[in-house]
Amino acid sequence: MFKHVLVTLDGTPRGESVIPYAADVARSMHAELTLLRIVESGTADWSERGAIGKASADATIRSLFIEQAQTYLDRVAAQLATGGATAHTLVRHGQPARQIVAAAKELDVDAIAMSTHSRRGINRLMFGSVAEQVLHETSLPVLLIRA
Repeated sequence: MFKHVLVTLDGTPRGESVIPYAADVARSMHAELTLLRIVESGTADWSERGAIGKASADATIRSLFIEQAQTYLDRVAAQLATGGATAHTLVRHGQPARQIVAAAKELDVDAIAMSTHSRRGINRLMFGSVAEQVLHETSLPVLLIRA
């Protein structure tokens, strides 16, 4: 029985395909959900390369992305609440798989729920699979929903 499920969202309709399943689990097991959105680093290391003012610009852009991510999660949490599920929100910054696993440990969740984009071939080689990385890095049950 799960008491706390971490639900990873990337802000896309494909990523949201996990929501109905996670909500069903939460309602049936009286579990709470934590909705997690990762803001990835784009050019965060430019300041280390000596670009004047770039660190400040990156911090401003990152904070805008974090604010947008929080607004998105708040909207999803409100929708879940109308359906009877309790959802908290969390925005993290960094490499997605690493941040998902770290958040799962810190929050002491019982399971992770996420969608998979089912990348194949060259796209999988180029972009990797966050879901696959999470599966390799955690011992928790992972509910994967193919988008």
